Amino acid sequence: MKSDVKKGTLCAICSALVFGLTPVLASITFDMGSNALTLTFYRNTMAVPVLLVMLLVRKIDLRINRRELVTLAAISVAFSAPTTYILYAAYDYIGVGLSTTLHFLYPMFTVLFAWMLFKQKPDKVKIIALMLATSGVALATGNSDSFALSGIILAVASAVTYAGYLLGIEQTSVHKMDSMKAMFYMCIFCGMTVSLFDLPRGNIVYALEPLVLLYTFILSVANSAFAYVLLIVGVKLIGAGNAAIFSMLEPVSGVIAGVIFLGEGLPALKLISCLLILIAVAMPIIKDRNDSLHDET
Repeated sequence: MKSDVKKGTLCAICSALVFGLTPVLASITFDMGSNALTLTFYRNTMAVPVLLVMLLVRKIDLRINRRELVTLAAISVAFSAPTTYILYAAYDYIGVGLSTTLHFLYPMFTVLFAWMLFKQKPDKVKIIALMLATSGVALATGNSDSFALSGIILAVASAVTYAGYLLGIEQTSVHKMDSMKAMFYMCIFCGMTVSLFDLPRGNIVYALEPLVLLYTFILSVANSAFAYVLLIVGVKLIGAGNAAIFSMLEPVSGVIAGVIFLGEGLPALKLISCLLILIAVAMPIIKDRNDSLHDET
């Protein structure tokens, strides 16, 4: 594979692994008095100074033009900020398992929208990989007896908005920006959006215990300062569709984290689901490698 493809693949995979670990911390903070909207708010605002320091150390020019400002604001308000909130809202109706399964339809929506809007027709390998990975996610997280229509609509909507987020990065001027710089501004816009949305509701808990703040800070840095930045790099180098497929490793990482940190069991069904996802993720990697070897000969 070419170096850019290798780098993009590695970034997308590492991003998924980090994302899969963070729900462990999220569940701990919820038990200690936090909530979904609070976590969404702090996850963005706490990352801003961290990203700023990293940008200053790297001596990146923080100035952006009007087009970039409008694009980043639009992606943040329309896609990034709503995704987390509506996914967490779906949990109240249909539970985490079914919500997660429906949310992980986003790779299919990403590939579908890329095909419909940007004429990026998927190949057979990508289609089979998506089907295998989605089946694996369903096996891992799909045990639920609740099928409230409101929850189903919210969970599917989170998949659509996240697909829009990935394609927004790939198809706009954000694609040419420094990934960390783009994330810096999106965190600002997302934090502002969540804060304004909460004004009439008052659901954000600002007075958190020090330990909860520490866990939230760790989660914020892991997600916004690293995982999302890596994801943006992955999208820029290998495209939104391929990055979305590699993101399907997130449930595998989540299962492993649950076993290690929460003492959860690993029944045969979950083990099979992890294998399906791993096979699905390996398929485009093997295809790219074979294509590269064919080009060299």
